[in-house]
Amino acid sequence: MSSWRFNHLRDSAEAVHGRELPAERAIWQASISESAVVLGSKQNLEIVNQQSCQQDGISVVHRRSGGGVVVLQADAHLWIDFVVPRDDELWRDDVGESMWWVGELWADALAVCEVADRDQLRVHRGGLERSSLSDLVCFGGLGPGEVTLYGQKVVGISQRRTREMARFQCVVHQRWSPDLYRRYLMTDKIKLQAGDKDASLETEISRIAVAEVAGLSQIAETIVELAAKI
Repeated sequence: MSSWRFNHLRDSAEAVHGRELPAERAIWQASISESAVVLGSKQNLEIVNQQSCQQDGISVVHRRSGGGVVVLQADAHLWIDFVVPRDDELWRDDVGESMWWVGELWADALAVCEVADRDQLRVHRGGLERSSLSDLVCFGGLGPGEVTLYGQKVVGISQRRTREMARFQCVVHQRWSPDLYRRYLMTDKIKLQAGDKDASLETEISRIAVAEVAGLSQIAETIVELAAKI
């Protein structure tokens, strides 16, 4: 069993997302220097309200993994990436199944930190559960490996694969604000993908169920401790 290398990056969200990580089993915790609107690899800058971002000093960046928008407040989330090389025993060829162990690790850590009982934390092992916002906002849908608590999403996970490795990017929110998504996205120009045709995007954003979690430093330490056992 390979050991994990732990790294703590302190930089802008753009620099962290743009950094090429080595193909070795590693945990990368990221602390960003400024708040950011992070777009998935296939999302267009046209969905962002650039004027509001500029007024508030919010950077707008793309990540290389897929999924929807995540608004990261500099002091209100925990961001951890896991890197697994292709020859690692944790590697799975199936993209969805490959994320299960990530979710199980998070659920174990959250239980140890008494966020909730372990049997209350559910790791999603099905396919992508879509909503009218799942293509737009990361926490608007539910993907493989992601963790929920009483139907509220706790851990968001996206994945990037290369020939040499998989990189799992994970976020837990200490504070979640639908108001930030309404402010930094062009809500008057974005069309809902499905659901109630009469519903507004602003209303649908308010319905996203996200669990806020305290004690992020302890959770990060517990993640590293538990990962050492797998």
